[in-house]
Parts: sequence; C-alpha cells; structure tokens
Amino acid sequence: MIINWLEKFAERLSLFGAWVSAFLLVYMVCHILVEIFFRTVLDRSTYSLDEFVGYAVASMTFLSLGHAFQRKNLIRVNILTNAVRGKIFQAVEVICIFLTFSIIAFFARYVWRDLVRDFERGTVSPTLTETPIWIVKTVFFVGLSIFLIQMLVSAISVIFNYSQEK
Repeated sequence: MIINWLEKFAERLSLFGAWVSAFLLVYMVCHILVEIFFRTVLDRSTYSLDEFVGYAVASMTFLSLGHAFQRKNLIRVNILTNAVRGKIFQAVEVICIFLTFSIIAFFARYVWRDLVRDFERGTVSPTLTETPIWIVKTVFFVGLSIFLIQMLVSAISVIFNYSQEK
C-alpha cells in the first residue's frame, strides 16, 4: 500500500517536471518568434534570446529526467540485466539504481552548494538582463531532486514488487 502511494507520488512529481518542460518548449518557440518579429519588423532585439533559451533547454533536460527514468526512456546498457533472471536480476537492478543514485546525489549536493553560494552573494549573469543565477540553479536542483526521488521509488519497487520487470 505504501509502495503504491510512493509510486503515485513519484509519478506525479515526474509528470509535473515533464509538464514544466513542455511549457518551457512552448516558451522557447514563442520567444524565438518574438525575436524574429522584433528583428525583421521593428529592427530591434530582446537581447535575451540566447541566454533565456539556453536556460530553458538546460531546465528542460533536468526537469524531464525523472519522467524519462520512470517511463524507461533513458539510454541504458542491459548487458548484465539481460543475462540474469530472478533474484539475481533484482539485485543487479538495485545495485545499478543505487550507483546511479549515488552519482546524481553527489552532483545534486554540489549544485545545492553552488545555488546557496550564488544566492548569498547575489550572483547575476554577466549579460544585459542580469538574471540571478540562483534561480536557474534552483530549477536544476529541483529536476535532480525529482530524478533522485524517482530512482529511490524505483529501487523500492524492484525490491518489494518484483513482478513489474520480469
């Protein structure tokens, strides 16, 4: 019962990240169209297209990781898992998830430290818009957190609900 609740929670969280990513894609298209209009018709520019579209692409990547993992759309090498069955498969799967979780958690820790430092220092981008960098890094950290939660729930599911995979 609690596993089902955790799976639903992680699924909704991952879906939220995917929806925000989809919104960011629509935003990028609109911003590009506005920039094209400004440059061709008004002979002006927003002077922020490359910066904000870059932030949006990076944000989309991080925010969609959990959803892609949950849907099994991430590229993975199945050399080990294809060769084993039963409890050995379960153990290998959990070890792989744990190793990936550890690497991403290590990365998320440094993103968090960097985010806090940039917030405390008031660091802004060196562009005309002077975007506070902590805002961008917060989105990255949220995406990594969603991914970590999804991996944790997936590992729990593999351990306690073996029937989902093989």
